Amino acid sequence: MVGKPFGSDMNRSQHAELDAPFPSGGYPLAVIGALLAIGCAAAARRWLGLQDLSLVFMLAVLVVATRTSTGPAVLTAVLCFLAYNFFFIAPRYSFYINGWEGVATVGLFLAAALLAGRLASQLAMQVHALRAANEAATIRQELGQRLAVAANEDDVVRAADDIFRRRLDAHVWIRIGDHALHAAEVEPPALQVLRRIEDFARGPHHAETIEEHGWWFLPLFAPSATIGVIGMKRHDASAMFGEGQRRLARSMADDIAQALLRTRLVADLESERIANESERLRNALLSSVSHDLRTPLAAIIGAAGSLDLYGDALGADDRHALLETVRSESERLDRHIQNLLDMTRLGHGTLALNREWIGVDELVGSAVGRLHRYRPEANFAISLDPGLGAVWVQPTLVEQALVNVLENAVAFSPPGEVVRVDARQVDGELQIDVSDHGPGVPDDERERIFDMFYSVERGDRSHRGTGLGLAICRGMIDAHGGTVEAQAGRDGTGTVIRVTLPMATLQATQPR
Repeated sequence: MVGKPFGSDMNRSQHAELDAPFPSGGYPLAVIGALLAIGCAAAARRWLGLQDLSLVFMLAVLVVATRTSTGPAVLTAVLCFLAYNFFFIAPRYSFYINGWEGVATVGLFLAAALLAGRLASQLAMQVHALRAANEAATIRQELGQRLAVAANEDDVVRAADDIFRRRLDAHVWIRIGDHALHAAEVEPPALQVLRRIEDFARGPHHAETIEEHGWWFLPLFAPSATIGVIGMKRHDASAMFGEGQRRLARSMADDIAQALLRTRLVADLESERIANESERLRNALLSSVSHDLRTPLAAIIGAAGSLDLYGDALGADDRHALLETVRSESERLDRHIQNLLDMTRLGHGTLALNREWIGVDELVGSAVGRLHRYRPEANFAISLDPGLGAVWVQPTLVEQALVNVLENAVAFSPPGEVVRVDARQVDGELQIDVSDHGPGVPDDERERIFDMFYSVERGDRSHRGTGLGLAICRGMIDAHGGTVEAQAGRDGTGTVIRVTLPMATLQATQPR
C-alpha cells in the first residue's frame, strides 16, 4: 500500500501497551535517577539545611520503580544506598561507617528502598497489565459490535479489515475453502505464499501459525474443524507483531471465525426458507391450475361436445344454455389466467402505469357492471359523495382491483344479501369501502388474506378462487400510491375492504 497508513500514528501508543509491559531503557533510567537524587540531596543540604536526606533517595527509588520493572528498581535502590553512604553519611566520601547507628540507618534505608521499589514496580506492572487488558477488551468489543451486524461474509471481512487496520496497523486476508475474501485495497499474498497456505489449511487441527513474506497466518477454528485461514500483514512489512498483539490477534481470529459460521448458517437458513417458499408457491399454483383452471375447461369441453353431438336434436333454449355455459366459463377461465399474468407482472416490477382522468362514479359503475355480467345474482348498494371528482389513475388496473374486491365480497355474502359500496373523500384521499355480510375475518388473518394463494387454505375467502384476487388488488393499488386493508364489518358482521387512493389535482397533472 502506497503512502502513510491511516491510523498508524494514532495507535502507536496502543501497540506499545499491547506489546511490552514497560518501555525499554530501564537500567539507564536507574543510573540517571540515582545521579539526580545525589544532586537534589546536595542542594537540599546546602540551601535548605536538611540533614536526613534518606527520603530524597527513597523518592528516586519510587519514581524509577513506577517507570520501570523490578530489576532497574533494585539497581536504583543499591546505587542510592551507596551514594547516600558515600556522600552524606559520616565519614563522607568513604564507605566506612562510624558506629552501629550509622550501620542501622543505611541498612534500614537499603531494606526500605528495596521493599518500596519492589512494591512500586509490581503495582506499576499490574496497572500497565490492566491498561493493556482494557485496551484489548475495547478492541474486541468494537470488533464484536461490528461483527454482530454483519449480514454476510463480505461484511465480516470489511469489519475485520477496518478494526485490524485502525487498531493493529495491519490488513487482513481470509480464505474459506477455495474462496478468498479481502478488502479492495488489500493485495493478496504471492503465489508461493498461497501454496504454503494450501498445505497449512490441509494440515492437522492443532496447526498454529505460519509466517511468510511479511504475512502472518492463523487458522480459523470451528467447533469440529478448521474452516479457513486468516492472514495479517502490517503496513510496514518489516515490523513484527508483538506478543501482546499476537494474543489479541488470536482472540480476534476466533471471533471472526464465529461470525463467519453465523453468516454461513444464516445464508443456509435463508436459502432453505426461499426453497420452502418456492415449493409452497409451486404446490399452490399446481393446485390452482389443476382445479380452478381445469374446472371451467371441463365445462367448456362438455358444453362444446354436447353441441357437436346433439346440436340438431336440441331445442333453441338448450343450445342457448350450452352456449351461455361456454361463454361464462370462458370468461371465468380468462379471469384466472389474467390474475396469474397480473401477479407475474407485479412480482417482476414490470407493471407500467398509463394514467388518465376518470370519474369515480364511472370507475365504480364499470366495475359493478363488469361483475354483473358473470355474477348476475349479485346485489349492490352504491353510495357516492356528490362532491367526488375525477382521479388520476390507470382505469383498467383500478377497475380490475375493484372487481376482485367486489367478487370477494359477493362470494362470502349470503345469497340475496346486499354488498355496499361507499366512496368518499377523506383528507385529500379517495376511500372506497366494500362491505359484505359474510362470516368476517379474524383479526390475526386480516393481513394474510392479501397473501398469494391464501385461498388454498381458506380462499380469497372463496373455495373457488385461486387466492390471487386480493393480492393482485393490493399490488395494483400500491402501484398507484394507495393502500388496501381489511377491517371489521359494520355492526359486528362481515368484512369491510377499504381501498384508498390519492386524489391528485387537475392542475398538478397538466403538462406545461
